[in-house]
Amino acid sequence: MPPAAGDSFDWRPAPWGDTLVCVPLAHVAHGWTTRQLPLRGAPAIERAGWAAVAASAGLDADQLVRLRQVHGARVHDAGAGPSGVELSGPEADIVVSAQPDRVIAVQSADCVPLLMAGPDGRAVGAAHAGWRGTAAGVAGVSVRWLAERLGARPRSLRAAIGPSIGPCCYEVGAAVADQFLAAGWTPGQTQAWFVSRDGATFLDLWRANADQLERAGVPADRIFVSRLCTACHADWFHSYRRDGPGTGRLAGYIRACA
Repeated sequence: MPPAAGDSFDWRPAPWGDTLVCVPLAHVAHGWTTRQLPLRGAPAIERAGWAAVAASAGLDADQLVRLRQVHGARVHDAGAGPSGVELSGPEADIVVSAQPDRVIAVQSADCVPLLMAGPDGRAVGAAHAGWRGTAAGVAGVSVRWLAERLGARPRSLRAAIGPSIGPCCYEVGAAVADQFLAAGWTPGQTQAWFVSRDGATFLDLWRANADQLERAGVPADRIFVSRLCTACHADWFHSYRRDGPGTGRLAGYIRACA
């Protein structure tokens, strides 16, 4: 039985088993995979897994756009480069699209897989934000790009945070908080993102990214958090923090409407 997600999320059947969807994004093909779908391993396994992701959005494997993620805030426009599961993709952590013949995707194993869409589904985005990407303001960069380049007004966007490590499990050192300050965030802005508990500090990536989305102009009632911690649910999600470098990957994917 899949774990219970936030009120705005639901589990739907997929060729590999289950996919998580955000109900307010139901007007576009999208979802987050679980560990039921292998996306990391031998080349043939990876190709088959990513082809299944593309098929779930109604497209072929050569219409999938992936990224070579580097924990930054660089943006790739899916209409400006190659696609296909054989490619490692451009170096970026945000991908946007207004192309209905492309499905865009990010992968994660604790980091936030963020999906966004306008009300008509003609502009969509997917972003990968760990602590470095969150410090770099990935959520806000994504919103601004969708607005300035693809014409999606921030106040009309709907944004959803998929399964990722929660504040219950994401213990960090003081140096991480210092990096947020070095990136320009003020102590007042970050106070709610870092939680002290039993002498340790925990980072709330969910709150930080939701706050950054709202700061960029997305209304609070159009920001949805799955509240599924990848570290807590070992039967369903991969977690780098829990399992180490050899763990698998999950995908968040989305496709623009025609």
